[in-house]
Amino acid sequence: MSKYTLGVRRIYIMDGDGMLLSNRNPIKRNQNIGTKKSGYKKQSSFDIPFQNWKPFYENLKIQEQCQREVNGKTFTFIVEKLKLNYIYTCSIDEICKVLSYCPSEDLEGLSLVILRQPKKKEEILSPCWGRLIYEFNYQAKLQPAIIIESININEDIIIKGTDISPFLQKEIEELKNEGHEIKITNKKIIIKNTMQSVKNTQLYRTVLHEVGHYVFKKRGYNINNHEEKETFANTYAKNIKKLMPATY
Repeated sequence: MSKYTLGVRRIYIMDGDGMLLSNRNPIKRNQNIGTKKSGYKKQSSFDIPFQNWKPFYENLKIQEQCQREVNGKTFTFIVEKLKLNYIYTCSIDEICKVLSYCPSEDLEGLSLVILRQPKKKEEILSPCWGRLIYEFNYQAKLQPAIIIESININEDIIIKGTDISPFLQKEIEELKNEGHEIKITNKKIIIKNTMQSVKNTQLYRTVLHEVGHYVFKKRGYNINNHEEKETFANTYAKNIKKLMPATY
């Protein structure tokens, strides 16, 4: 005859041979699975961390700083230390030359350009050729800044086939025109870079594109649509590039 003993948290059954059996049914699902009790989301989230209470793009390991004159205005250039296999495809003098084709009034109030080395997480979660920061904190002053990212040209850019929107399709065509090798499969698009193709993109389009964003905000356009903003910046870059010699 079986004997019943009451434990602190569970009822146990003694079988005829004196073996202690649990009434736990292993088929039933543990109600803690997938909750914080079982460790769900206790691990650190995969996002871009803040350091020293600064956004990621303000945490710089500065290697060089200098100033240049562009259309009678002084620009400050900050160059961040590079990681192994990464390069800046355009020089400070080349950026100054491209900026010199912009009207002086468009550059009014814009005086900071940063050549920046992205971290690994940033490349995964927020990859870009460059960006415009409207309020970059530099020397205790908030000011607009154009950031151009360093590139590892040995690494391909891979885009999932399901992520391609009509707007992204236009971007892929632009990259193809700038010399990038584009391979399209059923599941993904592979963009192969070269030193010259990335330079064509960053120097002759991205720099001017970010100026276009600055001009858009400066002129006070009350448009919140992302694609309209991008279209304005792209059109601005193309119009300025038309002013450059054909060799560019």
